[in-house]
Amino acid sequence: MSTETMASMTTHGSAVPTRRPSGTVSHKTAAVAACALVTLSSCTVLDDASGPCPRSSTTVRARDLNGDYQGPHGMRLTLGHASTRYPEGRTAQVGSVRVKNWAISLEELGENGPAGKEFQGEGTWEFRKEETTGGEEFRQIKLDFLSGTPEQRMPTEPQYLEIGGTRNKPDLFVETDPDTCPSIVFHR
Repeated sequence: MSTETMASMTTHGSAVPTRRPSGTVSHKTAAVAACALVTLSSCTVLDDASGPCPRSSTTVRARDLNGDYQGPHGMRLTLGHASTRYPEGRTAQVGSVRVKNWAISLEELGENGPAGKEFQGEGTWEFRKEETTGGEEFRQIKLDFLSGTPEQRMPTEPQYLEIGGTRNKPDLFVETDPDTCPSIVFHR
């Protein structure tokens, strides 16, 4: 039986196997592989472009952060321009911060909003370059509150927000578990 006959029989539904030269694949196999590759690529691109989880950014700088941010449960944050200061013998980028409807402790913030009364106040923020124990760099801001209401419930411990997003559109978020999405995210 000739090769043309075998190919003709296969085209018409016969179960006669055809032999392909070593290293070639059928058009159907190639098309399926191409579709799978396109599908996987577009999922990856979609996840990177519109993923709900913010990721730490090492490209956002202190001067990119000034502006108004809105978070969950009506929490608002305004960062003023940062300038270079020399606290405790080191160089730091420090600016002013104002907050509205702020949770006294970000750890207290539940699904229904801040526990107890919300804090309205002012203080300072400091841009910090940090590194994980594994050597990965990340950026964060440290918030220190100096005044506000109610005074008896003013946050006394510094609060930290990680920096994500891009230089044109930064995000701030509380990183509690790197394996899950943060529930506290502030968008500018």
